[in-house]
Order: sequence, then structure tokens, then C-alpha cells
Amino acid sequence: MHRVHTFEVYPSIEELNDAVGRAFLARLGTLADEAEVGSRVNLAISGGAITTSLLPSLSERVGEVDWTRVRVWLVDERYVRSGDADRNDDQAWEGFFHAATGVELVRMPTSDAWAPGAGSLDEATTAFTATWREIMGEGSFDIALIGMGPDGHICSLFPGSVDMNESAPILAIRDSPKPPPQRITVSMPVMRRCGEVWLTTAGKAKADALERAFSGASALEVPVAGILSPSTRVYLDEAAASQIVNA
Repeated sequence: MHRVHTFEVYPSIEELNDAVGRAFLARLGTLADEAEVGSRVNLAISGGAITTSLLPSLSERVGEVDWTRVRVWLVDERYVRSGDADRNDDQAWEGFFHAATGVELVRMPTSDAWAPGAGSLDEATTAFTATWREIMGEGSFDIALIGMGPDGHICSLFPGSVDMNESAPILAIRDSPKPPPQRITVSMPVMRRCGEVWLTTAGKAKADALERAFSGASALEVPVAGILSPSTRVYLDEAAASQIVNA
């Protein structure tokens, strides 16, 4: 059984979002206040419910953080054209960060910035890897707020499809089992080096993957298992937590 820093369960999605949002913004605010002068806290977020549900629910609290001290990254991005509804960065910006005065948002490449074809995904990934290394070096995020899919995937790291020990920080995903097929994602070692991972998810569809992850499944089988550690904080609703025993 994996041991984590925090494991909390709430009756509803609304109560879950409220509790996670309140605690997360408080923690991010503390990290921002403690950051060295001239530096920013590197915050990572995922798409899905984080950008469409949780962050928009926090819009009235946006002023609780000094965003001039925060740099935001997406842990993965759909490799589609700029302005496409599938883009995680646009969802994040429009749903919350447009009101976060002074925030820096690092966007992954769009497909229309590169020539069409499979090679363009590799070129885009190489270009973003250079951006990553320029800003982050060999480091990782200070804090990450992520969800997971029903199959246990995090970022765009899907079961059985990616080498979970791949040393490159940024990976090209050519055939995602969930559309759209082409994506860019951070690797599992990057997520494992993250200072704090906050995992929040809801729904009965997540229960089986979470049970398997907490019971010792490998990251290759259930990728979310790869980030369960003493620095991970887990927040679930009752449906998602229903199969976990002795977490």
C-alpha cells in the first residue's frame, strides 16, 4: 500500500473542489511569498476537470495569490492548431488565469506553427524541450495540481504505451488512445521529481484504477501509481475512493 502525505475524501464534487481549492491556493500563496526575489514558483496543472471545473470554481479567490511570483506550465498538451477547443492552455487561460494579474503561462507548441506531418510533432517536442531546459535545467515543478483518467493515466502517459523511466523531460505522444492522438507531455521522471503533487479526481469511473494504484500496481500498468509518494496529496470524492482500503 502506498503512503501519501494527505488522503482526504469528500461527499460531493462541489465540496471536493472547495476544499482542494482553498488549501491549494493557500499553499501556492505561501510558496510564492517564500520565493527568492526575482524568481517564480513553477506550478504545473493538467487539463480535463482541473481546467474545466476546479480552476473556474476558484475565480473569486484569484486575488489570494501574488501571481507575479508564479510561472504556470501544462503537464501535457494536445498537439492541435492554435485556438482549437481541445487546447488545455486556452481552457486554463479563459477559465481562470486571464484574471491572475502578472502570471506567466508557458504554452506548448501548436500544430499550425509547424509543417504538417508526423515529423512536425517531433520538431515541436524538440523545440519545447529546449524551452524546458532553458528555464528548468534538470529540475522539475515546485508544485503540481493534476487529475487522472479512468484508466489511471496522468499527463498524457497512458497505461502500457510509454516508457515510464524515459529520461527525456518532454515526450512526443503519437497515438494517444484518447483523442486527439498527437500530444506533447512531460515524462514520469519529471513528475516524480516534482516538489509536491496534488492529485484530485472524482467519479466512480476512477475507483478501479485508484484501487489498483494504491494496492501496488506498477506505473506501466496504472500510471498514477508512479506519483504516489510521501510528498503526494490526494483528494477524492466518495465515489472515486470507494474501492481503496487502508489508504
